[in-house]
Amino acid sequence: MRWGIAGYGDIVTRRVLPALRALGEEPVALWGRDPRRAARVAERYAVAASGDAPEILLHGVDAVYVATPVVRHVPLARAVLDAGLPVLVEKPLAGGLGTGGVLDAAGRCAGVAYYRRLAPAVRRLRAELAGWAPERVEVRFRCAFAPGPDDPMRWRTDPAVSGGGVLADAGSHRIDLLLHLFGRPYEVAATLGDRFPRGAERRAELALRWRSGPRAHCLVEWSDEPPVDRVELTGGGRTVTLDPLDSGRLTGLGGAPLVLPPAANPHQPLLADFVGAVAAGGAPVCPVGEALLVDDVIVAAGRSAAAGGRRVRPWAD
Repeated sequence: MRWGIAGYGDIVTRRVLPALRALGEEPVALWGRDPRRAARVAERYAVAASGDAPEILLHGVDAVYVATPVVRHVPLARAVLDAGLPVLVEKPLAGGLGTGGVLDAAGRCAGVAYYRRLAPAVRRLRAELAGWAPERVEVRFRCAFAPGPDDPMRWRTDPAVSGGGVLADAGSHRIDLLLHLFGRPYEVAATLGDRFPRGAERRAELALRWRSGPRAHCLVEWSDEPPVDRVELTGGGRTVTLDPLDSGRLTGLGGAPLVLPPAANPHQPLLADFVGAVAAGGAPVCPVGEALLVDDVIVAAGRSAAAGGRRVRPWAD
């Protein structure tokens, strides 16, 4: 397919464009708010057209990938869908902005880039749950993130642009993983703190409960302390751990650790899945409707934190 790309940041240059090329897809247009930067990136990566007019994404293309700051995800995706084109959007869809519900993807292929659903270790873990019901889940994530005034990632510190701080950023992937494994939780409680001057939180602690029984505790933070990225499930006298999350190393399945590494570029299987969904007229691995549930949890976490950590329900019973 011929692809339009909205955005020119790290995800686009390091992952999306290389993945499209590896799959034999054809990026033909690159949109960005700064036309000169868009032109430089387009020239460097041999994309024929570039500019700051959204129309460049809507004509002469077969599909669009939206990888802009979060505040632009929904308006651009809505324009693409209104033009009758399939769209794949970076995560989170809208995060704490809570604007994703205006998207009407009926009859068109629309997805969000929660690529960990396709990781072999996550698929193996999901298969394990067919015969096992964990009681507790512990999710821990920590990495360094302290952008200076001129850092191109500075926008992530402004929740009006990013849809939130660490919870909407790294946390959204881990919330999606929990929802993918266990479905919709009925109750959320959260505390958000250690904020940047513009308001995005560096630390988020989240508790989720499911009517089927499991409870999850998630702590995600941007900090200079040693990095961690672990998912641990406990119940029925056993513990299964995926640590680090992106290593594909599973322990607790019986016998030696099982190592199922993900793709070197996780956007390649993500885009391959999307291309297949478009060709088959089916749904991608994470349709917009399921990504909206992640946004709902992030919005509920914000409500809970504003109420002093009170338990809230993202959805009416």
